[in-house]
Amino acid sequence: MTTAAAALVAAAGIVAYSDVAGERLPEVVGGVGAAGGVLMAFALATRWRAAFPFGLALVGASYGVFVAVRNGAVDRWAPAVAAALFLSSELGYWSLERSPSRSERAVVLRRLARLAGAAVVTALVGSFVLVVVTGAAGGVALEAAGVAAAILAVAFIARLASRASV
Repeated sequence: MTTAAAALVAAAGIVAYSDVAGERLPEVVGGVGAAGGVLMAFALATRWRAAFPFGLALVGASYGVFVAVRNGAVDRWAPAVAAALFLSSELGYWSLERSPSRSERAVVLRRLARLAGAAVVTALVGSFVLVVVTGAAGGVALEAAGVAAAILAVAFIARLASRASV
C-alpha cells in the first residue's frame, strides 16, 4: 500500500506542477490530470491492472497539454517530470503485482535502490536529450554531464540486459 501511495504522490506532483506552472488553460490541465489521478487511485484500490495505464496516460497528458499551450522556451523541468512519471508507473505496477507478499528487508531495499537509480538515469537521459534538442551551449561542464548521462544510460541498459538473459 505504501508503494501505491507513493505512486499517487508522484503523479499528483506532476499534475500540480503542470497546473500551477501554466498560464493558459489551467482548468483543462488540472481536469485531465485529476481524472488521471482518480483513475490511477481507483485502479490501485481495486487492483484493476487494465485501468492503471490509462490513468497514468492522463497524468502524462496533463503535462502534455501544459507543454502544448505554453508560450516560450522548452520546459527545463521536463527531465524531472519524466523521472516522476517513471517512478509513478513503476511504484504503481509494483503495487499491482499479483502476489503481494512480505519480502525481506534487503530485497525491498535493493529494489528501491534500483528504482531510485533508474529514476536518476531517466532524469539524466532526459537532460541530455533536452540539451541536444534545444542546442544549448553550456560549455565543457554541460557537455561532460551529457557524456556522463549517456554512459550511465548505456551501462544501465547493459545491466538490465545482462540480468534478463540469465
